[in-house]
Amino acid sequence: MKKFFVSLVMLLSTSAVSLFAQSSMLATLSHDGEISTFYGATALRDAYNASKHGDIITLSSGSFTAVNISKALTIRGAGMQVDTAANTFPTVISGDFTINIPDTVTQRLTMEGLYNHFTVTVGGTLKDASFLKCKFKAFRYANSTSTKMKNLTFIHCRISDGLNLPNESSASCVNCYIYAPNTYSLTSSNFEFSNCIIIRTTSYLRNSIYSSSFFNCIIYNGNVSSTDYLDSSNTAYYCLGKAYGDRMFQNIPNTTNTKLTADLNTVFKTYTGSYNDDETFELTDEAKAKYLGADKTQVGIYGGNLPFDPTPTNPQITKCNVASKSTADGKLSVDIEVSAAE
Repeated sequence: MKKFFVSLVMLLSTSAVSLFAQSSMLATLSHDGEISTFYGATALRDAYNASKHGDIITLSSGSFTAVNISKALTIRGAGMQVDTAANTFPTVISGDFTINIPDTVTQRLTMEGLYNHFTVTVGGTLKDASFLKCKFKAFRYANSTSTKMKNLTFIHCRISDGLNLPNESSASCVNCYIYAPNTYSLTSSNFEFSNCIIIRTTSYLRNSIYSSSFFNCIIYNGNVSSTDYLDSSNTAYYCLGKAYGDRMFQNIPNTTNTKLTADLNTVFKTYTGSYNDDETFELTDEAKAKYLGADKTQVGIYGGNLPFDPTPTNPQITKCNVASKSTADGKLSVDIEVSAAE
């Protein structure tokens, strides 16, 4: 992780200094080369209200009140989890929120380094949006036929309670953990999973995912009472899979996939069978050497060309210290620390 230290001398109003002293949480809004700053739990909402399509909002660590999104923005946070080594904390978006951006907008939505343990609901047509290094609880559509989610991309994300695609929709998931993905349509909605972990513990994979592709993935369905498997409309290559009845790949004609006969706790170092945010999904040393993808790297989220790393790629505000007193001419010294992944 690289760190950049920026010393600024700026003129701040008394009210702004007072507000900042009460909370270290802040959001910056970049619009046409100009930077505006907002403070406190409502900083995301305030920055959003002042934004236009194509603007960039950068958030510090902390818990921010959720806001419904109808503008194509780039929203960057400090990360989706606690990093004790780097002494950084997540940017939490607190509350349910909707995404409903007019499909006539030429800019696209990008969200990175955010944690949300509520429900994200997409309405209208969301296209070409990217979600990087984010933790979501549930990512769903408002209406199975009128909502469209086209060409969405999830990279290094964790979704713990469902990623659902409506009719005529598609999503690419790269080095992600996805619980209970679902395609509404047999033929017109599909996923592309690459180096992902896909888990269900209720319902069936065979009734949930259609016309999708799996590469170098770990696919698991436990805690069901009937035989489960991937539907024949799917393709899978170099995947590790387990389902009740040991028939995960019975409809997949190629022989590159591996049927797991043991439980997942023999594959992952610390897996307990139930999701928690502290689970790393790191393979045991034996599993890393034994279960390899097409590129000869390990299957799962730490293999492939983009091994899982929760650290945001863009610079984040990690510290902001404001001097207790202004100078005689009314200027105030502010030290801002910004860090980014190598």
